[in-house]
Amino acid sequence: MLKKLEVDALKVDLAAVTALLAARTEDDDPVGWLQFSSRKADLEAEIDRTEAVPDTKAAIALFFGGRPVLGSKGIEANFAGKAIDRYQDLVAKRYAALESGPLGDRGRIPAASTTKAKMLITEVARGSFGFVLEEAAETLPLLDTPLKKVVDEISELIHRLSIAGDEGFETIVDTLDNRLLASLKEFFNTLDDAGATLRLVGDHKEYVLQREDVERARARVDSMEEIDEQEQNITGVVYLLPDSQRFELYEDGNGTVRKGTVTTECLDDLRGEALVIPANTIGRLWQVRLRVREVHQRSGATKVSYTLIKLIQREDRDD
Repeated sequence: MLKKLEVDALKVDLAAVTALLAARTEDDDPVGWLQFSSRKADLEAEIDRTEAVPDTKAAIALFFGGRPVLGSKGIEANFAGKAIDRYQDLVAKRYAALESGPLGDRGRIPAASTTKAKMLITEVARGSFGFVLEEAAETLPLLDTPLKKVVDEISELIHRLSIAGDEGFETIVDTLDNRLLASLKEFFNTLDDAGATLRLVGDHKEYVLQREDVERARARVDSMEEIDEQEQNITGVVYLLPDSQRFELYEDGNGTVRKGTVTTECLDDLRGEALVIPANTIGRLWQVRLRVREVHQRSGATKVSYTLIKLIQREDRDD
């Protein structure tokens, strides 16, 4: 079972046992008090053991509600198959893009990436009807697998597309490409057409999409028509916020300010073996390489995001 679901279930049992224990004393009910005390200790120990198990493999639970679900009895098979297939397609395309580079607008996903991104349905979760998907790995790795990182990223992407306001748009744009956008449209269209709700439960986080959230996410992805990406070399004064992986660039000559995210590779390259970014890096004039992504919308509007890829060369000059 997914660790968070298991821990949550144990905590529900613990709360029930604690309430029963609080309703009696050792003098009034010595046998019951002893039994519930022992059960409480066992549950607390089991929670500690479960939480101590590393969760380095990809795992996610998708709970569905709304029209396609009949309480805890069952779920429409046609809808369930489509929804799980659409979700697996999101994971496979994002994994392939990270492993092999940007995907073309057409063509097959590399077979090796599809195999590595494969997930298994390991359990049917009841309540709102759902499924637990886990990475098809036989052993537990010491570090988080690439697929785990992708699954966490897809959950965050689905959440950010569904929330009110434009917070986190840059994160969404940095993740999207045209192939992933097409899959997101299919995923949210499947949910919305069926009148479904969605609850995503990962190892540490969970997100709930009610009907209005699903409708909002569908409208957002449907409004995006095309994503263009290019790299540009620009000279300007650079300021970095390494902890939040953000940057500001004051372009030389015209004062244009560009803001965005910094790749992990760029920060690692700057830190070097000392693991610290040199003080003379920040606030200086640099030639940098930016990834510029433009999301074209049906309304004619274009949203732009910037990612700092590399500081190429420091531009020292006399003022």
